[in-house]
This record gives sequence, structure tokens and C-alpha cells, in this order.
Amino acid sequence: MHTMATAVASYIPDEKVREIREACSIVAVISDYVTLTKTGTNYKGLCPFHHEKTPSFFVNESKKMFHCFGCGASGDVFTFLIKRENVSFPEAVTMLARRCGISLPEKPLTQVERKRLSEREEFFRINQHVAAFYHQTLLHDARAADARRYLQQRGITSDTIREFSLGYAPDAWESVTNFLRTQQLSLSAAQRIGLIVKKGDDHYYDRFRGRIIFPVFNVARQVIGFGGRVIGDGEPKYLNSPESALYSKRETLYGLPQAAAAIQHHNYALVVEGYFDLLSLHQAGIANAVAALGTALTEQQIKTLRRYTQHLVIVFDADLAGQKAMIRSLEPLLRSGVSPRLVVLPSGEDPDSFVRRCGAAAFQEKVSRAPLLFNFVLEKTIAEHDLATPRGKVLACDAVLPLLHLITDPLERELYMQQIAQRLGVNLHQLRQRHKVKTAAPAPDQSAGTGKEQGASLDKDAEAIILKLMVHHPDILPTVDATAVLEDFVNPDLKTIGTAILTIYQQHQRLDLNAVTALLPEPALQAQLAQFAFQDDVANLSSAKMLHDCIRAIRMKKNRAERRRISLLLKQAEATQDETATRSLQIQYAQLIEQEKKISQRQLDSIHR
Repeated sequence: MHTMATAVASYIPDEKVREIREACSIVAVISDYVTLTKTGTNYKGLCPFHHEKTPSFFVNESKKMFHCFGCGASGDVFTFLIKRENVSFPEAVTMLARRCGISLPEKPLTQVERKRLSEREEFFRINQHVAAFYHQTLLHDARAADARRYLQQRGITSDTIREFSLGYAPDAWESVTNFLRTQQLSLSAAQRIGLIVKKGDDHYYDRFRGRIIFPVFNVARQVIGFGGRVIGDGEPKYLNSPESALYSKRETLYGLPQAAAAIQHHNYALVVEGYFDLLSLHQAGIANAVAALGTALTEQQIKTLRRYTQHLVIVFDADLAGQKAMIRSLEPLLRSGVSPRLVVLPSGEDPDSFVRRCGAAAFQEKVSRAPLLFNFVLEKTIAEHDLATPRGKVLACDAVLPLLHLITDPLERELYMQQIAQRLGVNLHQLRQRHKVKTAAPAPDQSAGTGKEQGASLDKDAEAIILKLMVHHPDILPTVDATAVLEDFVNPDLKTIGTAILTIYQQHQRLDLNAVTALLPEPALQAQLAQFAFQDDVANLSSAKMLHDCIRAIRMKKNRAERRRISLLLKQAEATQDETATRSLQIQYAQLIEQEKKISQRQLDSIHR
């Protein structure tokens, strides 16, 4: 639900957080921001996190959850405030405690928590001192003359150097190491955050040497890591801090603290690739830019940006590597309900070179005419196939259909389906049918059906139906546990969700969906759980019978797959006249036949583990 939950527990007792969640009406809180209307056991309205004309945002009071079937946003009342008000988890807890009239006595930190907090403070303090050392070296040290000249040649002004605290790491093995010693700062701690490298028992040397330094800040403007650009032809050209307790490249956006206000003001963010791309744009007055540090956008970075805006414009380099980064970014963007635009620069240009050569107005003109990234990827994918042949068209269809499945809005997906049919010169009905066959799971806003329809689709949907039953009928959880059916799940995501549900149930002897959500490692899994919570098509079914039928379908499917495998091995053994293997495989096959009979007779007890 929120990645900060465990951190908050160090300061606000878990039971107090639960008390506030239970005391607050999530419908009342969200009604302050969204007009909600009651529909069955849920409330619905227009999503506050993306633009839509038809309501796809649902709130459930009893489950204390919200979920948008359009953009995928989901969570509890704390998550809503974090997203809507752009506040931290402790601030959201404090706001709701005040609203409910609940006091927040802080509990003393444990020894382990005090040590962890002290270590983080030490890491931040070391980074702050070293960033200042690098910065002052660039500004005043004779050893940085080449670095100053290089930055001047790249068009970087002294104001930009100061605004972004750029620095220089001297081309020496122990400049920072000796600086840390003079400041009586821990070499061991500095080594743990990647500033220096340990060699032998007690010798250290600097990680960054002879490089222009780009300090990386979090939104609180604390230094969490560094990037270094070599001057000249050395390798690697760019060197970044390793992953540490403070720094994760997948979660970090360079320049976000400086860009946050402009992003909110313009209501869109420009995403570029590198340090100099970002610096040149900011220097040209285009302040709503952030850098993904040379990687395709990750789900964590997208989630961070969505706190400030729903609108992204991607401006990666025009070279092959940049195009591949755009394509890799498309999947997490669509999964997050974001439909970004793409600035296509002339060949050989990047944002840094283009804005310096052509100016800010020309760049902004490119932004204003930016096409959708999806269309770019679509054309690139289609271009890889020969549309002059029927086989080429089939291959092109099969390549683009998985992209369609990532689009969460059904109408948008249908419009793209029509566009693709026309582009490829294929029948729209045939394309729809192929899409149904090729997509393994139903679209997020479609439910599994009920009654006879549901029975007919058990082979395909049994795992998802079991999870819905677990969410809506917690009384069946002991049976799910006893049959160990989760071990037979083929879909790893559904298995992870089911395991989390059982874990929380075993711990609390009741189902707490917010606690389950907090256990799930990925936002996509959290959103999937929320979908199950709001898809109440199993609410009125006989839960025991449906669970029984689903387990039988899963076990039957597994049994048949194993029989096919054994059958192939048996043919091979017979062909090679391996009598020992043949006898063994015949016994296994007979056992599987007997097991199938038991499964078909619904004798679940006989296949409990």
C-alpha cells in the first residue's frame, strides 16, 4: 500500500495506525475531493489521478480501500492523501489523526531502530560534506581547471554549477579519503555508500577520480548519491554511486527537487536521459525536466512522477540505444495508466545539443507537436515485418497485440485496434478474435463472469477466481491452506498475492486487506489485489463449491500436463529400448490416471498435501 509503512512504525505504533484507519471513513475523506455516488456495496466517481469522462474510480467502506480501473491507482485512506496532497506517510497519518481526534503518542525507538536511524544520518552527513568538497574543488582548485574549461565549452554557466552543486573529483587516489580523515568522518560508512573502495584490511581509495561530479538529491534536497563524468576519453564515460541504503538508481530521478514546482505549474514533466540534457534544458528556462540517468523509465520512477502530474513527455536520444530505452519504458508506463508523448529529435541530436544549437523555442515547438509514444513503438514494431506477405502481417499482428493488452482503458484499446487493423490491412473482427486468443488474462476492467460462464472458463481463470473467493469469502481460507492449492498455481503473481493473503490470515486470524497490500512487493501486485477486492462477481456464489471446482480444475490441468510430459518420455524410452525407464514411466503414467479419477470424483481429501 505504501512503502513507508515499516519506517513509520519506528515512530508511530502500528496499532495507532490501524486505529486511525478504522476510525476514518474512507468514503468521507475521499468525498472531500471526489463526488461519489453509491453503486451496490461500492461508491464510484471520476478518478482524481487521471482525466476521464466515465467514472472508473471505486471506494469501498468496509474494505477501507479505493481502486481506479482506469489508471490503476489503489490503496487505503493514507495512500489517497499521499497521492492527492503530495505528502509523506507520517504527514498523512497526522492529518487523519487530527481529523478523527486521535492523539499520536510516539513510542521510543528500539536499539536496532536507533542504530539504523543514526547510520542514515551519518550517511547523509558524509554525503553532504563530500558534495561540498567536490563543489569547492570545482570552483576554486587549480586541479579543476580542465573541468571548468570543459563545462564552459558545454555551455554550463556558473549559476547552473551553483544551483545543481556541480563538483570535481581530483585525479588522485585518496583526495576524498584524506578529506574524510581530516573531517573525522567514518571511512567504513563512506565505503558502505560507495564514496570510497576498500582494498585489503585497512586501505581505501576514492571511487570517483578525475571526474565532473553531479550530486543526486532526494526531494528533501539531501544528497543520496553521485554521478561522475570523465573528462576526455576515459572509460567508463559515466560512473554512478552503487546501490546503497540511500541510493537506488531505479527509484531516482536526477533534478526532481529543482523541477518539482515547474512540473506542477505546467502539469507535465519532460523526461530526458542524461545529466547534461537536464542541465541544458533548465538553463534554457525549461525547468520541468528530470533525468532518468541513462535508463528506461522504471515503475518506481513513474510512480514518483505521478505524484506531481499525470502527463509525461519522453525525450530520449535519437540513437538506437535511446529508441530501445523508449520501447522499454512503454510497458511500465501503460501499466501505470500513463499515455506519454514522445519528442523525436533529428538524427545525431540529444536534448543538450539541440537546445544549445536551436534554442528553447525550437525545443518547445517539438514538445508541442510530440506524438504519442505508443504510436511510435507501434510503427517501429510493425516496420520490422514484411506487410507485403500474409505471413508478415500475421507476425506484425502478433507483435503488436501484447502492447494493446497493456492499455487499461477499453475504449482507447478498441480505437487502437481499429487503427492497427487499418494500418495492416486486416479484418477488424479477425484482429479482435486473435487478440482474445493471444491475451492470457482478461482486461483489468473485465470480470470472470458468473454461473455457467464461470464454470466454462475455469480452466483459464481458476487461479484468479480462487483469489477473488479468498478476498470475498475469508471463511474458505483454512481450506485453501489445507489443500495447498497455491503451490499448484502457474501464475507467479497470483501465487504471491495468495500467499500474502494466507500469511496475514494466519497472523491475525482474520483478513486485513490493507495488511496484505503492505506485504506485496510490487505496485502492480497491489493494484491486482485491489481489482479483486472490487470485482464482486463471486460475492453471491457458493464459495465452498466454487473453490472445490477451481481446485479440481487446477489439479486436473496439472495432471494432464504431467501426463503429456510422461507420455513423451515414454515414447523416447521405448524408441531407445530402455526397459528400466519404460517400466518406471509406465508406473508413473498409471499413477497419474488413478489420480485423475480421484480428482474427477471430487475426492479432494485424497490429494491434500
